[in-house]
Amino acid sequence: MDDLGLRIALLGGALFVAGLAAVAMRRRDALPVRLVNPVSLDDGVYLFSSGTCSTCARAREDLDRMLGPSRFTELTWGSDATVFHSAGVDAVPAVLVVVDGKGRLYPGPPGRRVRRAVNP
Repeated sequence: MDDLGLRIALLGGALFVAGLAAVAMRRRDALPVRLVNPVSLDDGVYLFSSGTCSTCARAREDLDRMLGPSRFTELTWGSDATVFHSAGVDAVPAVLVVVDGKGRLYPGPPGRRVRRAVNP
């Protein structure tokens, strides 16, 4: 393959990967937000995770970048299962943003909607 053909193939591959990433981001932000009545949770941001979750570490890193490590609370399935049930969390990772006693549960890793919710 000549140099021009290789460059075109690499450009096509890069565009394909960028398109897949855009679709994945849009799909994550399309997951329905649920309104919840959090029991015994103060206003703040909560990351729900578990020890077997393959994407929870990435979700934690995203929240660290978004908010800083001391601006959210991580709740794990093994130690906080009753909170999971009361908040209606059925999959991890999930982010719960509680403001004025009202909660919004964002399933999946934190995305643009969570960023907007915590930084209006």
